[in-house]
Amino acid sequence: MSEANFKITKCELIPSKGSSLKENHSIKNGNPIIKYHESIDSPSISMSVSFIDIDQVISQKGITGGEFIDITVQIEGFDDFIINADKQRLMLNSVKDVVQNTNQQQATLEFISVEAIVNETSRVNKKFTGNISETVSKLLTNKRGSDKKGIQSTKKLDKDQTANSYSFVGNLKKPFDTITWLQTKSQASKKSFGFLFFETLDGYRFKSIENLLKQTPVVYEQPDRPVEGPFRIIENNLNESNDIFVNLRMGMYANKTIYVDIEKQTKEVVDFKVGDLKLKKKLEGPNEIENYPSRLMLQVIDPGVAQKGSLFKRVQPVSELAKYQNKSYIRNQMLFSQSLTISIPMNPDLRAGDMIEIKLPLKKDDKTDKTDSYGSEKDNDVSGKYLIHTLQHTIGIEKLETHLTLIRDTFTA
Repeated sequence: MSEANFKITKCELIPSKGSSLKENHSIKNGNPIIKYHESIDSPSISMSVSFIDIDQVISQKGITGGEFIDITVQIEGFDDFIINADKQRLMLNSVKDVVQNTNQQQATLEFISVEAIVNETSRVNKKFTGNISETVSKLLTNKRGSDKKGIQSTKKLDKDQTANSYSFVGNLKKPFDTITWLQTKSQASKKSFGFLFFETLDGYRFKSIENLLKQTPVVYEQPDRPVEGPFRIIENNLNESNDIFVNLRMGMYANKTIYVDIEKQTKEVVDFKVGDLKLKKKLEGPNEIENYPSRLMLQVIDPGVAQKGSLFKRVQPVSELAKYQNKSYIRNQMLFSQSLTISIPMNPDLRAGDMIEIKLPLKKDDKTDKTDSYGSEKDNDVSGKYLIHTLQHTIGIEKLETHLTLIRDTFTA
């Protein structure tokens, strides 16, 4: 498949209540360049569309934001790449880089999920208790029992059930900030820690790190000679590997947390060492730094928040409060211990949070198997299984590529 073998069949602005545009307007003939973006760090997908405004719609209609967009791109070998105004609900957030010429003007339209805009005017102000996954659903969706002051999204939520509960008061935080805050307080099981919250083309995901890593990967190879094919790596770059200094600042090797009970006026000191996680590969540094706390944290245990209902004796168990927070927090940070960037022919089926296995050619020597010139996980090099951290599709001007930032935890792989 050629990198330019595609066709943009629809690229249309859709008016919304209060927007300057009063009817649908196609910008397909303006040679649009589409850049679609999603990341496991972001609760909102985004997109930019640069185009030649041959109809002067920007200046004549005074478009400044609020419009939705419909896009359909036909790609050989794959299903159509579709952005739907009713499903993805990408809203025009800003108009940038407007260049006026004699007969035409150029502009870039920046889109984000409408839920990201709703989040800025929403505040969580009540008490939540119970399973964390259910709390996330209440904050995010419009289903029965949801928080009326939450996002109230109609999008699909793909979630894993957490093994622990957590009680807290919203304190007027935004819903997305609250869910992100709950990530590192979530357990998948007694031995599995860490969750991620993000949005993809299919909707929202609140998934345990362990379940994400168990997915069947899509295999991509970088050939040692020029070949065509959709599952090849065009170029790659190793961004970074384990950073000892950053690990120390985050307390990844060892940390100490002081839990203060304001009712009993007592304290409990919990020491954490990375050895407690029983990793396949030891996470250690020079001079036995894994044995000395590099971060000190303070947590206040509030019995009023932990109380369930009106009965004083019905209190959430201490084991369900913040006792596992350190392990969850460290598990989230370990996921980013190695980062790699690759470019591939566009694959609209890929999503942030998917697993991908890459095979890069190794220089053959006497120790290398002559029948396999590609690296593997056992080679302990950059080849192996990765999680897609960020994904960007670039469509337009005879270019059809997907740029991926991949991450992996080299200590549990």
